Amino acid sequence: MKITRKTNVFIKTERKFFVARQTVNEPICCGQCAEPMTPAQISADFFGISSRTIYRLVESEKIHFVETEANEIYVCPVSVKRALETIR
Repeated sequence: MKITRKTNVFIKTERKFFVARQTVNEPICCGQCAEPMTPAQISADFFGISSRTIYRLVESEKIHFVETEANEIYVCPVSVKRALETIR
């Protein structure tokens, strides 16, 4: 007779988000939604997607974005949420 055993493994993960302080005195606001914009990487982490997905949405102009003089991409979280709802 063969004995079989079943083992259950549970993995707990935690995510911590740290928002870097902007050197700009005023927050960058979306021209269409009038909401504060966030850096692309922070938005990607917040929505649980890759930064590449954010950049694909920027390239296809499906989300509102601004490129700063320092070549940083800021995106509108409202438009990211809407774009992800249409994808999923």
